[in-house]
Amino acid sequence: MTVMSWIRFTVCLWLLRKTARLAGWLLLALLAVALWPVTVVTAAGYAAAWLRGWPAARLRRAAAASLLTTAVWLIAAAARQRGLRAAALAPARDWAHGWHHLAALTVARVFLLAAPAAIPAGLALASLLWGWRIYALSAGIGGRMASAPVTFDARQWRRQVRAAQGRIAAPGFVPLLARGGRIPVGGTIRAVACRWRPVFTLPAAACGRHMVIIGATGSGNPAHEISDMGCRQSR
Repeated sequence: MTVMSWIRFTVCLWLLRKTARLAGWLLLALLAVALWPVTVVTAAGYAAAWLRGWPAARLRRAAAASLLTTAVWLIAAAARQRGLRAAALAPARDWAHGWHHLAALTVARVFLLAAPAAIPAGLALASLLWGWRIYALSAGIGGRMASAPVTFDARQWRRQVRAAQGRIAAPGFVPLLARGGRIPVGGTIRAVACRWRPVFTLPAAACGRHMVIIGATGSGNPAHEISDMGCRQSR
């Protein structure tokens, strides 16, 4: 093999790889345009999680909660159309008919009709994408620079602090006493090795155990880190 033939082979292989990657992105873009109600919900969920610093689990719980509305809608549609199969295919028919008249009112109507199926699917997809983004940056396989994980974590921390402060400032959001005799401490910023909840609560018995609190009232530091029995939450 000569030098020129090796160069031509390398260039052709590079072009094939780039063409395959471009074709994949084009197919993904076409799929996103075709399933635009799901794409809109996915983009909105991803943007909300990014701006508020939510964990991916919150999007998954929101998707699971929206399934209740989907079930109610399916039961009502099945009773109206006298068939569960026809009710399940109703969003697909409305979505297909919406392509014939691309007006603002038609698009809004199609989105509302497809919302019972598009919202759970979009939120679930947004949770997968957001979870992968967090994992990629935490593992160091995402971002253009070596400092990307640190920068991402710092930005997310600031957004999580603002979100927690907003929850604390909201009237009535943090109760005086939670269920099961648990004592609300305040809005949760970040949870590690335990389930994330908007309000961080402690059982009454935990107040007599060993705890480590970093930061104190009046110190000007809104980030308090409480460690108890292997479950660490920052508030």
